[in-house]
Amino acid sequence: MKRILLTSTILTGALAQSAAAQQTFDLGTIVFSAAAQPIEKLRFGASVEVLGDGEPVGEDGDVELKSSLQRLPGITAEQNGPPGTTTNVSIRGAQERYTSVYVDGIKVNDPSSTSGQYGNFGGFSVAGINRVEVLKGSQSALYGGSAIAGVIDISTLPDLDGPLGTQQQAEIMFGSYGTFASSYAFSRTFDRLSLSFGISHAESDGFSAGDEARGNTEDDGYSSDRLSFGVAYQASEAVRIGFNGFYSEGRAEFDEGTGVGPVDGTPGDELGKRVERGLRLFTDIDQGGAWTHQASVSYFDVDRRQSSGTVAPGSFSAFSSRFEGERRRLEWQSNANISDQLDLSLGADYEKLTSKSTSIPGGSASTENIGLFAEAIYSPRDDLDVVATLRYDDNSQFGDKTTGRVAVSYRATDALTIRGAVANGFRPPVPSELFSSFPDPLYPYQGNPNLAPEESQSAEIGFDLALTSNTEISTTLFYKGIENLVQFAPCPVTIDFVLFSCDPGTFSTVRNTPGTTNYQGLEFELRHEFSDRLEATLAYTYLDAQTSAGALLARVAKHEIYASLDAALSNRVNGRLGVTHVADRAPDSSPAQALADYTVVDLGFVYEISEDATAYVTLQNVFDEQYQQIAGYGTSGRAVFLGLRASF
Repeated sequence: MKRILLTSTILTGALAQSAAAQQTFDLGTIVFSAAAQPIEKLRFGASVEVLGDGEPVGEDGDVELKSSLQRLPGITAEQNGPPGTTTNVSIRGAQERYTSVYVDGIKVNDPSSTSGQYGNFGGFSVAGINRVEVLKGSQSALYGGSAIAGVIDISTLPDLDGPLGTQQQAEIMFGSYGTFASSYAFSRTFDRLSLSFGISHAESDGFSAGDEARGNTEDDGYSSDRLSFGVAYQASEAVRIGFNGFYSEGRAEFDEGTGVGPVDGTPGDELGKRVERGLRLFTDIDQGGAWTHQASVSYFDVDRRQSSGTVAPGSFSAFSSRFEGERRRLEWQSNANISDQLDLSLGADYEKLTSKSTSIPGGSASTENIGLFAEAIYSPRDDLDVVATLRYDDNSQFGDKTTGRVAVSYRATDALTIRGAVANGFRPPVPSELFSSFPDPLYPYQGNPNLAPEESQSAEIGFDLALTSNTEISTTLFYKGIENLVQFAPCPVTIDFVLFSCDPGTFSTVRNTPGTTNYQGLEFELRHEFSDRLEATLAYTYLDAQTSAGALLARVAKHEIYASLDAALSNRVNGRLGVTHVADRAPDSSPAQALADYTVVDLGFVYEISEDATAYVTLQNVFDEQYQQIAGYGTSGRAVFLGLRASF
């Protein structure tokens, strides 16, 4: 278990820094997802990005969390249209199925989804989020399967470990496309008892999921509601107990598929609905000895429904589907301070995944996994830290796997930190990949029970350097290789020299692709303070991603740049100019289509009403850039948003 509950500060009404500046250079920040125990960012050798931590997550006017994430170096978010539609958040080019996602300590990857990905970043409102950590590189040694690309850890709860008394925070925002969002957070801390909850709502009329340039004009709307809660009680000097959880529901419209891109088709009857529930019980035991102990039990379930009652000629057939996924998880961890130089953590976890659907023979399928891990944080000198992690997993479907990770951080001088990490990982296929059967008359599909786990190796090396008191840079070189890549293939197909015969009439299945798919590149970040009233930031990512056959991976951009300029225009007014540029993307493979470069400019202003309240206005896509993230799907044009935020 990585932590009992992420503690985060109540949001304040200050100017939101640019996303790059928030997470890049404050190396003294404590991070909670990187190691088995909380650790300062500068002491951990792998790349960790932090959003929030006392500032609003993302930038004013963001509706979805994915908008905040995609400004981070190495993070890409591709969406099938307006808010609420399917979104793929990738880390260093690796798709979302390779990322473990946690919300308030509960793992939320969907066991019923196509490849075990979380699958709801398109409907996750940024309203009410306190903090986000993004851990890059293979992290299976600590988190088990599905963490080949990294980990995204999200906190929506107010601070359970805050000062005595009551704290509250509220926000309201409205704008283009009939958008409205609001959130409220409350926490109350007594001597022995802490209570907290948060609630948020977001809705939008949206725009067409199918690109308007292709004649699609129907707006595809979305709405989302979320409730989070937490309780912690100090039962004795040695024992703390508590529970936390969340409930969320959302609905979003989409457009019909045709095989060559989405179309309005028969407007009004393409609808997706999603309900998520999570609950976690935990305890923290500290008897004053060398060892402290933590344990938790958590439950997560998701219920997804999609329907398209009528379709236009040439579209995929009409359908109505329902998928349910469940995760039951037990975690235990013990930590010890062995000496001034050595901290040790030992842990174990058990997880049962269940996928329920009419597409699975018998209606449901389950897999189980038991994991054991050990981690040492060794600091032989004040300027050197080594984090070494080793894990053993036993999976009911695939047998055992051993993974490891070593991360090193060396503070060469007061101005220079050199860091690096090497790791390996794996992703076991989920029930839908193994057992599902879709008898679609146009594109029937059958899962493949002979799939082997995907395996990865990753490495990175980088440095953080303060050139002057006003200028800081950060550079990271990275590599990741994935073997046994799971990809769609026509039926029948030869798998490991054995012919896998699909059911008669089946169009496709999935198979392990021989060889290694390689991802390698560079992340560069710069921050410069021209004065105490003007600051510039730059985040650049270069990425080369190729299949084992040497072909470029679809839609992966070689160049992504995010730059911002923040200025204090007066004692109460601050402004921000942000520019995103994406270039040299490999063509989309479904449908086959070249993807043009694009540049999007955003402009925002914040007015400080008082120490505890701010108002803001944001103009997104100032020059109304017409572009596509995924071939055939629409993106937002020029849009304006206004909001008010207060703490009390």
